[in-house]
Amino acid sequence: MELNACSRRMASVVLGRSERTVRRWCDEGTLRLVGSDAAGRALVALEQVLDMLDGLGAQAPCGGDAQLSRREWMRLVLDADAGDADALAGLGTQLLHEGRAAGAVSLLQEAAQQQHADAMHWLCHCHLRGLGVPRDPDLALMWLHRAAAQGHALARAQARALRRLSLAEAAREG
Repeated sequence: MELNACSRRMASVVLGRSERTVRRWCDEGTLRLVGSDAAGRALVALEQVLDMLDGLGAQAPCGGDAQLSRREWMRLVLDADAGDADALAGLGTQLLHEGRAAGAVSLLQEAAQQQHADAMHWLCHCHLRGLGVPRDPDLALMWLHRAAAQGHALARAQARALRRLSLAEAAREG
């Protein structure tokens, strides 16, 4: 039988609560500790985390247009917790759609550190709109260009459009 458990850190990201709160919930028995992994991270029952997500008013197993089954949601959390860049970006995107932007940004940044182009493009969106981070158009452009450099088709098209606008504006001024 597969152990469906995630780290306390991942539980805090998914639930949108601090690690300190998750640790307190474990101490109180609200959230069940189920052991630790090879890296020594404390693991909590993932089923409980998803149940708590429901209780906190989230649209679990997943909100937004792309409905995931509970099994798919669990796999996404487990793979993200293991550091898989696609899962980190996917879970970050799902959390973003549910209005859990701070946790989403954390996961997207982790995926972007692994050169995940889609995560970079989502970070552009977050910085442009101030989702989970302060609004910063300069950082948004940086993430857009990084995503484009990694081959993200939409980011490339957006970067080309921005260049054309900039050149046209410069021509009008000069």
